[in-house]
Amino acid sequence: MRRRRPRAVAFDFGNTLVEIGYPAAGLRAAGLELTDRLKLGRLPLPAEEMGPAVDARVDHLIAAAHRRRPLREVEIEVMYHRALGHVLHRRLPAEAGTVACEVLQPPWEEVVSVRPGVLDSLAGLRADGLRVGLLSNAPYPPMVLHQILRRLRLAPLLDVAMFSSEVGLRKPSPAVFQLLLDGLGLEAADTWFVGDEWRADIQGASRAGMVPLLAPGAPPIPDPAVRRLRSFEELGELIHSPPGEGD
Repeated sequence: MRRRRPRAVAFDFGNTLVEIGYPAAGLRAAGLELTDRLKLGRLPLPAEEMGPAVDARVDHLIAAAHRRRPLREVEIEVMYHRALGHVLHRRLPAEAGTVACEVLQPPWEEVVSVRPGVLDSLAGLRADGLRVGLLSNAPYPPMVLHQILRRLRLAPLLDVAMFSSEVGLRKPSPAVFQLLLDGLGLEAADTWFVGDEWRADIQGASRAGMVPLLAPGAPPIPDPAVRRLRSFEELGELIHSPPGEGD
């Protein structure tokens, strides 16, 4: 695809703009808090193992739901309610899922970090007059996700930040890419999209009419014609290169 200078660049979130670790200690501490807040009494496993166990079951349930309905987002509190009931082998009131979500989500905020070069790259795009967007498949509470953007100093650099948990749709749905474009106020042909996943990001953006770019460090994809960024600094160089150069 021959590239022309974009008017906007949008990005995926996890494994594109940020790296995400695993909060082992935080989840163990959260398990103790969860046990106390819900007055769970006798447990089938030690209280400090409750957090990791429920978290792992939530991941399992989310993955299963996405296999059944890949373009629809889950209700995260429902996932926590089901996961908690599974781990405890008992029925629980619906509000237990809300409490579990409130307690077990914060540890994840602490293990998200901005990838090298991202802040400077986004600031450079804004300085060049481009609009900057974010579109992420993230089933977790929008409030938590936007808190992460603010903590990492990404929020002021984004004109649009959209998560699947806010809109109920997931990439590669054409509708969710259109919501992004509507937020940016631009046409697809004027927008580049940087992501790490073949189906959700690269195919999704391409089918929506955007120019897809593979994020630095992303795994190999089936289409060698898609430009792979070696670094975020390269993105600025590509934008300033003559139209079509390097294609």
